[in-house]
Amino acid sequence: MLGELFKTADDTAAAKLSGRLILSDSGWLLLTVPNALVRGAFSALAVPGIELPPRKSGSALRAHISVMNAEEVAAIPGKINELGKSYSYQLGQIREVKPIGWQGMERVWFIRVDSPQLKELRRSYGLSPIPMGGRTEKPFHITIAVRRKNVLRTGSMSKLSLFNSFSIGTNIG
Repeated sequence: MLGELFKTADDTAAAKLSGRLILSDSGWLLLTVPNALVRGAFSALAVPGIELPPRKSGSALRAHISVMNAEEVAAIPGKINELGKSYSYQLGQIREVKPIGWQGMERVWFIRVDSPQLKELRRSYGLSPIPMGGRTEKPFHITIAVRRKNVLRTGSMSKLSLFNSFSIGTNIG
């Protein structure tokens, strides 16, 4: 009876998730991801000083997988015919890295993503199958958290000095 509740290794398969291909306002080709996935993973991270990934426009979170950057999209003659189509992906490990070229960010956390379909899409446009010129340190991924530079810096301001500076100029009563 108990054996009926569990599948054996032969019965298991990796779960596939899917998203829709869109073109962002900034010209990047993105695969949509539920914001709830990012918010859930973010909530489970036990790391001080983190925040949800910001958007360049400053607006609300838009969870996604970057498929092509704006320069790659601009170099494509004609239009991208696959917009609106669904592509599947599988979630991998959560990674923490020091970002290269992301001003103001000290650390970034992301979920690695595998998608043979997205690799094939990039190949069909004459690009490397993996973003960022095929560099393995920049795989398909979903950014789930960032920490800005100097957030955890030790400063001269203590809670007591902050309280004293606030209470000196405040008349309570």
